[in-house]
Amino acid sequence: MRNLIGFLIKIAPLLLFIFFETIAVVMMVQRSTYHNYVITSSANVMAGGVYEATNSVTSYFSLDTDNEQLAIENSNLKNEIETLKAMIVDSLDSIKSDPLISYIPAKVIGGSVNKLDNYLTLNKGTDDGVRPDMGVVCGEGVVGIVVTASEHFCTVLPIINSESKISCRLDSSKSLCSLIWHGFSPSYAHLEEVPRHIVVTKGEKVYTSGFSYIFPEGVPVGTVDDVELKESDSFYKIKVKLNTSFYTISYVNVVNFSRIDELKQLNTGVKVNGQGH
Repeated sequence: MRNLIGFLIKIAPLLLFIFFETIAVVMMVQRSTYHNYVITSSANVMAGGVYEATNSVTSYFSLDTDNEQLAIENSNLKNEIETLKAMIVDSLDSIKSDPLISYIPAKVIGGSVNKLDNYLTLNKGTDDGVRPDMGVVCGEGVVGIVVTASEHFCTVLPIINSESKISCRLDSSKSLCSLIWHGFSPSYAHLEEVPRHIVVTKGEKVYTSGFSYIFPEGVPVGTVDDVELKESDSFYKIKVKLNTSFYTISYVNVVNFSRIDELKQLNTGVKVNGQGH
């Protein structure tokens, strides 16, 4: 107790100074419009800075929710486009038909990118309409194919898997080819089965061929990054820079062909044009 009293006596001059200084500032602010404005403005600036910092933190933690909402809206827009396509066909053929393709939004919740046989896990399953052999795409391009599905989750074999083989077309020649992955970088894959008489140029685009019930025609795959053709070769060696960034992929769309069962039955035991998926 004595120590506390002694401490208060020691700092008494400082406390008195702060007390009278506070009174002086209050009186000055009340009597002077200018000083009132300066102090009020300073307080607003400080409050604004605190609010901005708080808002930035809040916005950061809400990014995931915002991105999920954008993914759902993107899927809805894709579905509306497919519905409009079906309506146009109806008006031309006078036959009512449902959209051939619809999209199921999903989120990537697990997977790998640095292995020879990579896989992705999505948060949608059979309860959401997802089943094996459905294609998976994102805003950038092709992702892969669903291989297994449970009630609430599914596993995707991405194009950066040694077992993947996707039917594609070169943009300039429209020549059919197959996209495969030899490992190494998840940013690059290779095209096979492009004959030497085809003109292939660096920088041209590669798209899905649509020659299956997995992917629609014209989904972006990548860009020709390097072309090699030796004198003795019958086919090109073509390196493709993939559109899809597997390091940052988060939200995807599962492609749902409404008549997939009919197409499967029709093509049972047949490998479409020898081009895989």
